[in-house]
Amino acid sequence: MTMMEDDMTDAKAVPTAKRERRPDATQKVKKSAVTQLDTHIGKELRQLYSSILEEPIPDRFLNLLQSLEDESKTSKPEGGE
Repeated sequence: MTMMEDDMTDAKAVPTAKRERRPDATQKVKKSAVTQLDTHIGKELRQLYSSILEEPIPDRFLNLLQSLEDESKTSKPEGGE
């Protein structure tokens, strides 16, 4: 019976070792595919939105920013505290 137990232990050890190696290789392939996909999506988004970045800021936003800046200047005490 001791030999059977040793055989069973050895049989269990080998597949476990093989199973541990396969996910590492699979994970590397998945990471590579994910990295490539991320790069592709990034390029597509930059191409899609590049024209928007070149558009001028609308006057209503500039006016809003100016009014907010004016309000913050008037609400602060002039003593610098």
